[in-house]
Amino acid sequence: LGPHEQRDEMEEKLQKLENGFALVVSRIGNLQEREAHDQLLQVVADQKMYDVVIGGLLYGVLLDPVNASKYYKAMTLLSNGSWFCALCTMNMVLIEMYPRMHAEPRDQIFFFFRESIKVNVPKIDNVLINLIRNANDGGDLKESCKLLTGVVSLMNEHHAWLSGLKPKASLIPVALLTFSRFIYELTMASQYETLCSQMINLCQWWLKERFADCAQLGRDLVLLLMHLSKLPQFTAIWRQLLYAPNKLSSDFNGIEELMARPCPYNLLTHHISVTFMRKMEFILKYLPTAQEKHIEWIRLKHLSGADSGSLRAAWIRSAIYMPCNETTQCSAEARAILLATITAQSTSGVEQQWCKLNLLWDWLCYDPSVGGHIWLEPGYNALRHLLHMQPLLANSLLDFLVRMSAELHPPLRARITTSVANALKAISDFNIGSPSTIIDHHMVQKSVREAFRETFKIPARSAVVPSPTAPVPSGENKQTPSAGDGPSQSGSGESLSKLPKALQPETTSVELSEEMDGSDEKIGALLAAIKEEFRDGIESLSAASSADNEARCELTNRLISSLFDNYELLDSEQVELIAECFLTIFRKQLFSRKPLPDDFIPSLEIFDQIFSDPLYVIFRSFCMLSDEDAVRQPMLSLISEMRERCPSVSYLLLFFIFSGRGDQSETDTSAYRDLCRELGKPLMQQLVADLRVCHMDDYMLFGHLVPITFEKFAADAMGSVELMKLLVSCLDGNQVLNLISGYIHENITLFRKDSFPAMLTASLSWEPMAQVIFWQLVHGESVPIDWAVQAIPRLQYAKHPEAVSNIYIMLSRFDREPNMNLLRALLSRSSVDMFTADCLKILIREPESASRVAELLASLMERAIHAGDLTPQSLVGKQKRPNQRSVCLELLFAHLDQFRQSCLSKESNIAEQFLSRRELQSAFDAARKSDKVSTLRIRFSELFAVMEILCDDGAQNPRTSRRRAGKKPIDLSDDESKTKKKRQKPIVLDSDSD
Repeated sequence: LGPHEQRDEMEEKLQKLENGFALVVSRIGNLQEREAHDQLLQVVADQKMYDVVIGGLLYGVLLDPVNASKYYKAMTLLSNGSWFCALCTMNMVLIEMYPRMHAEPRDQIFFFFRESIKVNVPKIDNVLINLIRNANDGGDLKESCKLLTGVVSLMNEHHAWLSGLKPKASLIPVALLTFSRFIYELTMASQYETLCSQMINLCQWWLKERFADCAQLGRDLVLLLMHLSKLPQFTAIWRQLLYAPNKLSSDFNGIEELMARPCPYNLLTHHISVTFMRKMEFILKYLPTAQEKHIEWIRLKHLSGADSGSLRAAWIRSAIYMPCNETTQCSAEARAILLATITAQSTSGVEQQWCKLNLLWDWLCYDPSVGGHIWLEPGYNALRHLLHMQPLLANSLLDFLVRMSAELHPPLRARITTSVANALKAISDFNIGSPSTIIDHHMVQKSVREAFRETFKIPARSAVVPSPTAPVPSGENKQTPSAGDGPSQSGSGESLSKLPKALQPETTSVELSEEMDGSDEKIGALLAAIKEEFRDGIESLSAASSADNEARCELTNRLISSLFDNYELLDSEQVELIAECFLTIFRKQLFSRKPLPDDFIPSLEIFDQIFSDPLYVIFRSFCMLSDEDAVRQPMLSLISEMRERCPSVSYLLLFFIFSGRGDQSETDTSAYRDLCRELGKPLMQQLVADLRVCHMDDYMLFGHLVPITFEKFAADAMGSVELMKLLVSCLDGNQVLNLISGYIHENITLFRKDSFPAMLTASLSWEPMAQVIFWQLVHGESVPIDWAVQAIPRLQYAKHPEAVSNIYIMLSRFDREPNMNLLRALLSRSSVDMFTADCLKILIREPESASRVAELLASLMERAIHAGDLTPQSLVGKQKRPNQRSVCLELLFAHLDQFRQSCLSKESNIAEQFLSRRELQSAFDAARKSDKVSTLRIRFSELFAVMEILCDDGAQNPRTSRRRAGKKPIDLSDDESKTKKKRQKPIVLDSDSD
């Protein structure tokens, strides 16, 4: 470690090695080899000291090259054929310490491996894997190539050992993954031609002689070879793979066998370094929202190097196969956001295409007989996020699937097309989500949607309404509302006809019965563990899947009543089982909801029809319970358990409450607040998460919920930066209009003064289009410039064009006299851009405002001269109030000098009239006479010269400098100034006599 490098969790481990080395040196000193070995054998006679001594010897091998052979011989003697302790210690060094080691101990690591291979240390190949893994860190390419050069030399020197590795050893596929990535990156780099050639030779040998080992990679071996397909050295491999697979291995049946086989996760983890992997796990575990700054942290550290293109794709493969469950505590949503963001960060077109292929490769290869549906979920969730983060990229991904199915390898076109179709079916069958959520999303282009449906034989979504004149086949007496069409269902055929066409169900009773076959089996398996008091109710409700909503609501009511009557039996296990039953019974409503139609207009009649669905009986029963009711907590646990398994539960509960169906007061939100507490999430964090999922599932419902959110949760919503970021990223034009209309009607307020500066500052890092929407809302609510004053010093002219231009608009509409607080904020900024000069020009358009600005500027100049605040350095330690920014004379002159250069000699002569004002001329006269300002006078000599010329012009034409009225008192406080009095125009009434 470096002498100034901070020691953290490695300190204790490193200290143990140092202590072990100190013990070894103290015992063997300058003794002969035999005597030294005897001394060490005496020490390790105490079994507790064995690990210490072995660690000390390894430390000596790495830190003392001169005596490394002596230490290694001693280690061989003490190990006595059992190298477990030594290999574990070396693994710890490679995983924990290698990234921060100096060059010399890194070189000694290769000495350790050479000696270990010579004496045939068992399982040394598994340790070598961790050394190779360090090349996949995205750091300095030279260091990575130096490491790979050492590894390649090691393998070439010990070819016999490499050939004798046991079958299906992990070293060969891991080395093949890493070497192939660097071969692709280094092919065009002449300085690494030798290294590249050696890696190619090794990869060719492995593929021809150890193909069974390479085949462990499964479909990722095909992906790897595609990356190298342009190299002539791999042409023969491709020919054999496609046309003569038996030449590679006698029991190998061809490329389709590889494509059907997923890659084991333990191999893909070595695609990136341990440091990189741990940072990714940290984000997935502890930062479920995957904030932008942490993703940027990953990018800057690991994905900005010379090999970032191929490493980004390697990271995508590793992230897809990383398990996200209760054991790993990884968030699937965070992984989806990370995948979407990293894919969108691809720089070149070729790199982005490669990242797309890595993201969706499991879709193109999916075989239901082999399984692996869990690896379809990351791509599906990433697509959902991209539809509102980067809709163009999401469309290109869908188009990419269509094109790849035809162009990847034409002879396999039918197989690949079937794989994608089976993947879409598995996404629905295994409750990952609904493909229609993506395909029918409003951001998907019509041409892409039609091509996708045609290629993968997905029927177009259309409402199937029973016709009164059509013949009814036997077995289909009448059409039954589908459980998958969400809250847009009714209780009977009579009420169905009253629903708008887009709200009518689209699934026939035959389709529904087929869908429910698997559900009945699952319910049957769950019933065995459910207590008898609840069993009959669940069984009856499950069996009534083909009944109308009125009958199902009645059965749901009975089941809820039995839960109420026997609530003391609802332990955590029963709650989980019953929640799973409800999710299975109401699967279609929850997992495959049909979005609200584009012409949705809220009304009591529509709500009555929507909430006649039996799912809402659960919500209604829960909302009607008082806080003191003993049944409330078990019901809360039940709904919470459903929400953990299905994210749509909570936003549908919110929809139910917002529609005035929660209780008699029609304003109670305690049910949702209690659910947030039960889930262990703050109100706004959960609300943002629910609205985000709602937007992906049903953007019309999202637009309906947003205004009511600001109405019902006003105190929390107005100050939430994350909520505002979600809104401006997701709202469409009509929804923005509805929000502004809600403000006009005094129903909602989006912003408040205390939180607006923080919100404005946060918006500077948002996407440009999101900032445009944000400022639309700001102007729609007529937010005054005073609220933005605290954020003005943080604005950068070139970096924040959206914010700067909208500050100009706010100033143009400013209907108050400027105050000292605003002037300080403008003048305390750096003078590197034109922002302050532009703002001054806007403020002096009106004569009264120009007069006030001149007075405030003169006052600031006089105060700075008197206090000696000449430069920024002179202000250090003088600021008394945290919200009051001090202004030094140097910055003030710099801004006025920019104003002079950019605004003088214009047709309006506004700038000349402003600089000629008596207050400013008096202040500059004081600056001329002050000895303190001599240095600044020389630096800004042109500004002083212009002011003197304008002073002379004003003396010759006294009318230009005459004050309109008596001098106003100067207010140096930071309070808001009074509204300017505007000249009132005479009112002219129309007359009939005209």
